[in-house]
Amino acid sequence: MSQADLELQYQTRRNLLASQHALASAHMSRILIAIFALVILTFFLLSHARHNTPLLCSTGIAFLATIAAVYPYLRAKGRRDRMARLVSLYDRALERVTGKHPQSGRAGDEFRDSSHIYDRDLNLLGPDSLFGLLATTRTGPGERSLAHYLLQPATHQETLLRQQAVKELLPQNELREKIALLGTTSFQQIAASFFDNWLDDTPPSIHRALRPALALTAAVNIALLLIGFLHLISWSNIFPNLALMLCIQGILCLFVRPRLMPLLSSSARLQQNVRLIADGLILLQSTTLHSAKLNNLQRLSLQPVKAVTLLKQLYGYLTIVEQRNKEWYYIPSLFLAAGTQAAISIAVWKRQYCDAMRSWLDAWAEFEALNALATYSFEHPAGDGHNAWPQLLPLDDAPLYEAFGLGHPLLANPVTNNISLGPNCRFYLISGSNMSGKSTLLRSIGINAVLAYAGTTVPAQSLRLTPLALGASLSLIDSLAEGRSKFLAEVERLMAILNASAAAPMLFLVDEIFSGTNSEDRRTAARKVLERLLANQAIGALSTHDLALTQLATPANTGCNVHMASPHPEDPLAFDYTLKPGVNTASSARAILHLIGIDT
Repeated sequence: MSQADLELQYQTRRNLLASQHALASAHMSRILIAIFALVILTFFLLSHARHNTPLLCSTGIAFLATIAAVYPYLRAKGRRDRMARLVSLYDRALERVTGKHPQSGRAGDEFRDSSHIYDRDLNLLGPDSLFGLLATTRTGPGERSLAHYLLQPATHQETLLRQQAVKELLPQNELREKIALLGTTSFQQIAASFFDNWLDDTPPSIHRALRPALALTAAVNIALLLIGFLHLISWSNIFPNLALMLCIQGILCLFVRPRLMPLLSSSARLQQNVRLIADGLILLQSTTLHSAKLNNLQRLSLQPVKAVTLLKQLYGYLTIVEQRNKEWYYIPSLFLAAGTQAAISIAVWKRQYCDAMRSWLDAWAEFEALNALATYSFEHPAGDGHNAWPQLLPLDDAPLYEAFGLGHPLLANPVTNNISLGPNCRFYLISGSNMSGKSTLLRSIGINAVLAYAGTTVPAQSLRLTPLALGASLSLIDSLAEGRSKFLAEVERLMAILNASAAAPMLFLVDEIFSGTNSEDRRTAARKVLERLLANQAIGALSTHDLALTQLATPANTGCNVHMASPHPEDPLAFDYTLKPGVNTASSARAILHLIGIDT
């Protein structure tokens, strides 16, 4: 499917939903007009009825008709709101596929680990990042699972399972619409850490006799009120007993209040999100799925106990807590000690099902992450000449990264290159001046490996790769706060890369290695690092504008000298960003001086 076909499909669906939204709005307006008319008619008949029995009957009928009209009005309003949310969903999708606004607006900075050895270098998280491009998830836990997919390369078997799951979810736009409609509003979302904090807080321990004691006082209060309203006993006899029971109930509530208040505070804003997760699990469990990964997520959502039933139970407790201070509910809540009883029920629920809820959240979150990757694959379909499914080779193959027409997913119209790293050429030494595209090429190699291991399509005509750990040193800067220079940061990063390469086959990407030292020391240190990496069976690429370092690539160590430079000798800054064989021999000094106003 071409981009034009994709845009047409999205636009057609968006226009259909917009027309349905308009029809629902018109239907809702007609019902609203009818309700106003019935209200006016009811008041008119009531004002003229007096003792006229037929008019009184007509007034009652008009009133009942008014009440009956509210239900279809609410249904029409709900349909209109759903259509509006879906129109918005496809508006955003069209902005992505047309390149008008490809980023979701979500940065994922809260999932960042300062010690990670390629996140910042490859722009995985943060503004204008790969995460921002992919984050079409519905919930905070879904965002975290997506970030985990990007930050933690999976095993070969896990990557294959992810790819199978993404391929199954890829065509299911109807499922994506249902996910988008979860929750009462499209903005209903809280961070994954909110669930973590709530689940990590140890629930208070309440004496088992307290719940039946409060239930008994509430039952006595209700019984006394009923007796009074039925005039079985005079109110003068009921009030002292009622006051006594309320006093006992109040003492019990005050006794446990200090222990329950932290729980009530931490449960704020949880109500609607618990219902959203419950509805999401209903959707996950009711969808017919075939791939092993998705079937496993369905099983996890059902274990160790029935998730949906228990989450709806928790939702009921949270609803009582949420409503207890509302005007309409304050008095009944007072007589029933509803807030305290609900808080105790929440504490008991947490003790019993806290671990199970973590499992349910993980299952739903990973399902969302896979769906987000499927959305990307649907909008960047394999076989369109620009995107492809990566071929995931087994671990026992020699380390390999081979790509044709490889582009950068964050660039609208990237220049593509061919990459071949493997037994015949274990590393590239890329020479070229600044601005020639060396750093972008290194990022393209790394970020496409991240996409491949996540399980989605990549912007390339083809990509074959074995399981590889990633390590990059591309975006290191000085840190005044930590008292650390860029050179020291680079040394620490290279040490981390070397340690990681000793544990597993690695793809290393290093930009301007040891640029903070003189040429001779730089060449010596770079040689030692490269020897260690090659001894650990790593493959990768290093870039430099120091031609002295090009001596490091030799047939003996299966290194390849390549370069990026302008194809026009008369204009050395007219870069085409294309990888070329051999060492860069062009000089751009005069052109650079000319740029700053100095002629030679």
